[in-house]
Amino acid sequence: MAKVQGESPAAAEDATGTRDVMRVIGDLVSVLEPQLLEVWRSTGMTYSQRRVLRQLRDGPRSAGEVAASLGVSAPTLTRQLGKLEEHGYLTRAVDTTDRRKVLVDLTGEGRRVLAGHRVFAGSPIARAARDLTPLQQLALIESLGVLVSLARKTEVDAGA
Repeated sequence: MAKVQGESPAAAEDATGTRDVMRVIGDLVSVLEPQLLEVWRSTGMTYSQRRVLRQLRDGPRSAGEVAASLGVSAPTLTRQLGKLEEHGYLTRAVDTTDRRKVLVDLTGEGRRVLAGHRVFAGSPIARAARDLTPLQQLALIESLGVLVSLARKTEVDAGA
């Protein structure tokens, strides 16, 4: 790798590492994309919206709880809830015990759609994940978890 004038060796290594991480993520997205497109085609919802529905599978939750568990901002969740409500997948209602809260719940159609689509079941990525050793699985879970947390924090900080 050619060194940029004035760039330290550590900065050059960091740039290379970041590029390699982004390249691998791009490769991962290209493997996942067919399943994500199928969810969109068959349900009209994004994978992020599906994640919202999954948060409700055990019963109603406050919108704030859903946003916190997904690591998204309130405005982002509000947009997703609006689209899901338009499709008839969920309902929103003011909490009768605390009127400051909005409770979100699945409709029958939301439960049907959620149960009917196992996005990655049988996919190449699911089969490959099964072939990893337990130690490789743990390392991947931890590394991707840290990356996602940092990205969400960066997104929230940028919006503040």
